[in-house]
Amino acid sequence: MKTKIIYGFAICSIVLLVQSCASQKSTQANLTVARLVGLWEVKAEHRSDEKGYKRMPHGMFKLILPNGKFVNFMTTDRGSTITVDGTYVVEGDSIYIEKIDHSFNKSQIGMDNPLYLKLSNDNFMYLRWFQAIDEFNQQQNRWIEEIWQRVKREGMNRSTFSLQQELRTILEDQEVIDYIIQ
Repeated sequence: MKTKIIYGFAICSIVLLVQSCASQKSTQANLTVARLVGLWEVKAEHRSDEKGYKRMPHGMFKLILPNGKFVNFMTTDRGSTITVDGTYVVEGDSIYIEKIDHSFNKSQIGMDNPLYLKLSNDNFMYLRWFQAIDEFNQQQNRWIEEIWQRVKREGMNRSTFSLQQELRTILEDQEVIDYIIQ
């Protein structure tokens, strides 16, 4: 009888521990989603088969909605176009998975695209993902790193110093930080 009670307590403890861990992971993912929601503009990109980061042209955006949908679009003098859209899920605080419904890169349609995620306060997002095939159906097999900045409603009165401080939470290379801010 004593053994059954001990086994019963052990099983209950394990079940509670597993539920607690799952609940903690779910809570962390919900907090991350809350921080992701909004409009982001890509500022810099690095491809593993090229040297260093390059500044991206203005007008490339990612809209992350609270209902689990996202849209990437770009604007030019000739108009705007949606480049990718679909749904997303967040796992913990560092994995963001885009489920691609439509894309100018036809090889991505219907795929899950896992991205490593790192957030800096409320203003910067680092995404790292693997590109097997590009939009021209060319084999690439490379990692792509992107730095995104949140688009805010209020004026751009932030100092360069505070932006440097914030970028230091996701990047270590001061040269890259200076390049993004310029």
